[in-house]
Amino acid sequence: MKTIVFQSYRESDVPAWIERCLKSVKHWASAVGHDYELCGDKKLFDLVGNDYLSRVGKNFRSITNLGRLELIRNALLHGYDRAIWLDADVFVFDPDHFDISIVERYAFAREVWISDAAPGQTVEEYGVNNAACVFVKDEPDLDFLIDVIRYVAARRTITSNYQVGGDLLKGLRKSLAFALIDQVGMFSPMVVRALESEDEAVLRRQALAFGMPVYAANVCATSNHGEFDERFIATVLDKLEETRGRIVNRHLSSDVRAWREQPFEPRFILQGTLEPDGPPLHLPDLMKLIASESWLRERLSRFVR
Repeated sequence: MKTIVFQSYRESDVPAWIERCLKSVKHWASAVGHDYELCGDKKLFDLVGNDYLSRVGKNFRSITNLGRLELIRNALLHGYDRAIWLDADVFVFDPDHFDISIVERYAFAREVWISDAAPGQTVEEYGVNNAACVFVKDEPDLDFLIDVIRYVAARRTITSNYQVGGDLLKGLRKSLAFALIDQVGMFSPMVVRALESEDEAVLRRQALAFGMPVYAANVCATSNHGEFDERFIATVLDKLEETRGRIVNRHLSSDVRAWREQPFEPRFILQGTLEPDGPPLHLPDLMKLIASESWLRERLSRFVR
């Protein structure tokens, strides 16, 4: 399929770590034969239009939430079979294994967000985000998603980019039942700090909560979640690249990896009882997983504090 990969960032004052993330995506796209385009602010402003800009003001993330979908729609109307978006702070650290294999309809990134709930306690939140998405040509939901973002902006006061982004997608997911990309992690600031300090407890929790090896990740090192300095985030990217993600992925047991990576086969299914927004569980595989004491203990710890 003729595919293009889009990213966007401002044209000036680009932090070195963002340049490194952008280059990692561009190199991956080239290696797998995809076209690549890095868009500046002006192109996104032109695509979303003055009416939308007047409603969201200088909230650039709200502009990007609509702009990425307009970019994708334009590409699919002009010769491409598939279009992929990756945020500027997505870092591809294992390009040999990274593969957005969706070839039907569309998908957004699956999310596990780990943060402090109280001193000494952490919480896992499960959801979906638009840091990575992919659409295939002739997808009718693409027009709907663009229209609903414009509708919300036109008829509500936009106080957060999540109103036309992540929160909107989370609300629509159960009804639209779109697929999820599960090779791109969403590393919260807590996980980013754990990567730098090699905090095994937090990294293990991230790996087991997500449940799949990740080969790229949004490192969430922007002002939306608190800034990290250049040296700090460079160290994090180094560790991810040098280990090709094993710093996180090694905490997955081989049994869990094998189960999650196997192709779907229509068998007796026990639907999503152990993991919100997770894939269906095949009963024979569920029995194997329960036999893994460490896996079961980790899942039970979510409910027993």
